[in-house]
Amino acid sequence: VQTGNFYEIFRNLSSNERLIVFALLNSDMKLSYEDLALLLGKERSTIRSHLNRIKQKSEGLIEESIEKNGKKRVFVPDVMKEKILKKTKVRLKGKEPSRESG
Repeated sequence: VQTGNFYEIFRNLSSNERLIVFALLNSDMKLSYEDLALLLGKERSTIRSHLNRIKQKSEGLIEESIEKNGKKRVFVPDVMKEKILKKTKVRLKGKEPSRESG
């Protein structure tokens, strides 16, 4: 994925594939296929299939690491997280931003 545009990144993903990406974005840990399957209530093989399709559709969005025991863990790299989660400021014409006093 060469762009940080949220909509371009997710445009080609199915709803189930987006669900997996959002789960990974909201986790500070690298998750195994089993972790994702339990978290999302899906079969391990389904998660594996979705992850493979995500990797094909959006190169660099998801990376894998392999532990010494051979278990694969998947995650969204920090650089990609920053691009996706980067907030854009939106201002309405003629309106001043409201300030709350604490």
